[in-house]
Amino acid sequence: MTISPDLSTFTSRLHLHGRLVFESALRIGAQKSQSVDEPDLPVLRNAAGLPYIPGSSLKGALRSYVESVARALQVHPTVQDRNLACISVGKASERPTDDLVCLLQNEVGLLKQVKPQEWHTSDRLPSELVRRLPPARMLQDAIAAHGEGTVVDRTLRDLSCWTCRLLGAPWLASKVLVKDLVLLDEETFFGTEIRDGVGIDRDAGRAAEGLKYQFEIVPAGVVFGLELLVENATEAELGLLWMGLSAFERGEVLMGGAKSRGLGWCRLILDWVASRYVTAEALLDTLLPPEVAGTPPDLSQNPPRWTKAFATEIGVQGGSHA
Repeated sequence: MTISPDLSTFTSRLHLHGRLVFESALRIGAQKSQSVDEPDLPVLRNAAGLPYIPGSSLKGALRSYVESVARALQVHPTVQDRNLACISVGKASERPTDDLVCLLQNEVGLLKQVKPQEWHTSDRLPSELVRRLPPARMLQDAIAAHGEGTVVDRTLRDLSCWTCRLLGAPWLASKVLVKDLVLLDEETFFGTEIRDGVGIDRDAGRAAEGLKYQFEIVPAGVVFGLELLVENATEAELGLLWMGLSAFERGEVLMGGAKSRGLGWCRLILDWVASRYVTAEALLDTLLPPEVAGTPPDLSQNPPRWTKAFATEIGVQGGSHA
């Protein structure tokens, strides 16, 4: 059982910059307003009174898309690694028939409560979970070399799905950090718009009585700055992430609320010149002035290599894969 470096040891860092351009209006709502001179549903604003997009909103949309693709891949006949996405439904005490899937919260608790020396002998761990653990002898050797805490942490990581290892889980720190997105051109922002909405009585086929309301939107054409850090991800994990980012580039991921009304259409434009990718081998180059370190490589050439690394790592067979 080899213990790999965790987030305390630098292995790589991808620092991406870009612009999120909205081709339609956007709505990311704040708390319902109680003021008579404001719309019922205002947009989220920062301390300066300008709309912004929380980093968690973009990361949530990114993760949702990545998981949907991962779930399609893990049942594809040409893929060998079936542990790509989280368990989306089901009770915490029930494991699906296919046991090569992500951990359940109760399983994480048991692995933390029971000493790793006793994992294979304790009656507290379900047999389905014990089958997924490393052999007892391998566990004993790893405990002697690295300690119980490191073995537990590594086991939780190894049994978690690809998505959780990259984007985090209650028991795993995320490798992807997203900064709040702020307006890039504040001088050209002329304010928000107010739209009317009504609740519909489906039985009567008309507007429901007393359910007219107003909601605020950010108009089409606004541009938000994107800044994203990926810490210590392998090239294969970057390939998984790229499936989500490339969907943003194609304009296939919508942001915010009221998407069924035509809101939230956006497109990501990456700034490769301002972005940076540093590995442990090239770490010293970041400390040198440009005239000594030389011209940095063109990062836009990396995504195909990352995607190929991901396909190889999950065991794609042949030339046909999702």
